[in-house]
Amino acid sequence: MTALIAFAGLPSSGKSSAARALGDILKTEVMLEPEENSWPDLVHDREKVGYFTALTWFRSVRVPQLYRADELKRNGQIAIIDSYYDVLVSQYLRKPSFSWLIPLADPYFPVAEAMAKSDWVNLPKADILVFLRIQEATWGKFIAKRGRQFDQTAGLLQGFQMQAELEAACQMAADSHGTRLVICDQTNSSPEDTANLIAQRIRAYL
Repeated sequence: MTALIAFAGLPSSGKSSAARALGDILKTEVMLEPEENSWPDLVHDREKVGYFTALTWFRSVRVPQLYRADELKRNGQIAIIDSYYDVLVSQYLRKPSFSWLIPLADPYFPVAEAMAKSDWVNLPKADILVFLRIQEATWGKFIAKRGRQFDQTAGLLQGFQMQAELEAACQMAADSHGTRLVICDQTNSSPEDTANLIAQRIRAYL
C-alpha cells in the first residue's frame, strides 16, 4: 500500500489529533505541525515583525514535512500529514475571512500570493485529502478546550465562514490535482473514533 494522506479543516478542528490516531491505525509515520509552545515569538508578534514573516516561518516547517511524506509514498509507504495549507492557500488567500493571515494592504501580500500560487502548482500532491467538517458549536468547544493563545488573538472565533471556503479549496484540489477528497463530519467523539471512521472511508483507496 502506498499513499500520501493529508488533512484540512478549520484551525482547532482536530486535524492533528485525528492524523496522529490514524497513523496509529495504519502503523505509519505522521508529520505534525509544531504545537504553540514551540512557536517562535515572531508568530505572536506578527504586527511588529510582519505577517509575511510569520507565514514563511510556518511554511518553512510544513513544506519539508510535505516533501518527507511524498518521499515515503514514493518508497511504497503510507504517509500522513496534518496540514495541507501550503498547497491550498492560494485558493482563499484573498477571501475577507482570511485577512488575519495577511491583509490585502500588506506590502508583502503580492509576494505571499505569488508564493502561494507557485505552491499550488509545484508542491507534492496528496493522494487522499481528508476534510474535517465541523459544526460551529462543536468548533467553539474545541477551541476552548485547546486554549491556544493564537486562536484568541487572531480573531478566529469570528471566522466560522472560513470553513466553506476551505472546503471549496479542497474540492478545487480534487478537481485539479486528481486528489481523492474524503469529507468527514467532526463531532465531540474521540480522535480515535474519528480516525476509525476515516480509516473505514479510505481503505478502498489504499
